[in-house]
Amino acid sequence: MKEIVVIGGGPAGVEAAVAAAQGNTKVTLISEGPIGGRTGWDSLLPSKVWLHAAEVADIVAHASSEGGTAGRVEPATVIQRIKQVAHQWSEHEAQRLQAAGVQVVHGTATFSSPHHLTVRNDDNQQTLHADAVIIATGSVPRFPPAMKPDGQRIIAPRFASHLNTLPPDMIVIGAGPTGSEFASLFSRLGVRVTWIVGSPGVLPMFAPAAGAALNQAMTARGVNIVQVDGERVERSETGVRVTTTDGAVYEAAMAFLAIGRLPDLSRLDLAAAGLTVDANGQLTVDQHGRTAVDHIFAIGDAAGGPMLANRALAQAWIAGRTAADLPAPGYCPHTIVHAVYTVPEIAQVGIVTGAEEELKRVRASYTTSLKAFLSADTDGWVELTFDPITRQVRGGVAVGSHAADLLAPVALAIQTNATLADLAAVFAAYPTLSETIFTAARAASQVIA
Repeated sequence: MKEIVVIGGGPAGVEAAVAAAQGNTKVTLISEGPIGGRTGWDSLLPSKVWLHAAEVADIVAHASSEGGTAGRVEPATVIQRIKQVAHQWSEHEAQRLQAAGVQVVHGTATFSSPHHLTVRNDDNQQTLHADAVIIATGSVPRFPPAMKPDGQRIIAPRFASHLNTLPPDMIVIGAGPTGSEFASLFSRLGVRVTWIVGSPGVLPMFAPAAGAALNQAMTARGVNIVQVDGERVERSETGVRVTTTDGAVYEAAMAFLAIGRLPDLSRLDLAAAGLTVDANGQLTVDQHGRTAVDHIFAIGDAAGGPMLANRALAQAWIAGRTAADLPAPGYCPHTIVHAVYTVPEIAQVGIVTGAEEELKRVRASYTTSLKAFLSADTDGWVELTFDPITRQVRGGVAVGSHAADLLAPVALAIQTNATLADLAAVFAAYPTLSETIFTAARAASQVIA
């Protein structure tokens, strides 16, 4: 029986362990903390609970304009909800592991050889043998020397589960998905936001039209967007002071840092396993997650960016099955939907920008769907990218409510090499926003190749 050890108790580690357990294997998962990892306890889940609370408050506030009661978000209630959901999700994931027959060991793992791991906790240490190892240790925040959180006035995503009061104003630093989500969140909660996005602008890794749409929406909401890099954050007598590279100074009660993350690999003693990280601090892997040492895999944030939960889960499933000698396809980055849960929601999948200038694009407005009028979502749009010769779908962008959900059929089309004609022949449930994807495909017949 093959012995497989998974390092990391977050979503990717759990997914990899459950997938690996489907083979003729003995699977052990090493979790430093409670099952759920940083994603479940410190970063993704807390932020999504906050976003859900703001969404509910928006719905109630909209109802108040028609005679209801104005919506409010009480931080203490949100924090309690975060704890409740985190515990529920952790128990759910633990039950998945138990049902799959995965043994869970709590502690910090270190390689002692390519096939052996030492696991230490407060009580003891033990050595585990592994025929295969899957590294799913996640990532840690990156903070420049002059920009570090203090947990009080200068905070980061991991403090979202402790934010028991909302300040009157906030400076958000970072233009990626996390910075965008929190800038949107705070502004929706009535906080005056100054958003320092840096010289590349809002969502620089997304299609320019998507970043521009979010920029416009945030500006309309009163967010002050500063397209200059931050240089220094420090406490002042009344709050915080942020200095940008052009010498300007911005002040607020608090600052929120969402500058970036790095793979968390430093404690593994990779040298003992015969591994070294590359110049970006990550492990180079193939399409199945294998590192330079064939029986050792790295997945999710541990394998570098883009650091997305769905990307991590896809890599985990593939690596787990591969380690267990089960058939698995190679990882395809073009089928991963990149989603940002702002207002409007932003999502993209596949090839939407870059060197593929010969590709064609076709756009459809949410107004092509009756659902948009029913839910007052008429400002949204979707865009398909396709090869003008083969007519195969290559990518998609969506801006508006439920944007991430809308791109699921586009991801499947990319996976299966489907053409615009394949999408055009599908008519979604009526009325739904998902109709816009198929409407766009039918509209593409009017695009001159």
